[in-house]
Amino acid sequence: MRHLTARPPMPGYLRLRFVTTRNNWLSNLIRWQTQGTVSHVESILPDGSIIGAYLDGVKQVPGNTDFGYTSQTFVDVLAPQESVDKWVAYLKSRCGRKYDFLAILGFVLHMNIRTPGAFICSMDATLALRASGTFKRPLSEQAHRVSPRDLLFALSAHPAAIVGQIESL
Repeated sequence: MRHLTARPPMPGYLRLRFVTTRNNWLSNLIRWQTQGTVSHVESILPDGSIIGAYLDGVKQVPGNTDFGYTSQTFVDVLAPQESVDKWVAYLKSRCGRKYDFLAILGFVLHMNIRTPGAFICSMDATLALRASGTFKRPLSEQAHRVSPRDLLFALSAHPAAIVGQIESL
């Protein structure tokens, strides 16, 4: 059995974990459509817990929850404490929202469709980064059209972000 624990961010940082699951049809579909190496993103809070949008909705889970991921990479973003607090508050305020299956269908069909009030993982993470002030301006795409690959790419160019190596699990 694998031991998987999401390490909490260092003080003064926001931490995101980008992952993929090789033997999962939805993960494979997202990676195929986006031509990326990641299919999901989660936010790791200072207490080590995780908030993400999963098939059963946006929720907070313990940092050692194992969803069967086969690879992961961490991104740490330097941020003042006020930004960290805004990021955490935004993420917690989205818990309980539904998962947006239509937005995923929109990725696959190249259509701009979504369910109002529902979230996908990268939308949740993107909007939390906007709420924290990490992204000073809106991105060029609507948040429900930002894939995990897109967000990882945007963060890789952010001057305050440190992108870790991809780890096989």
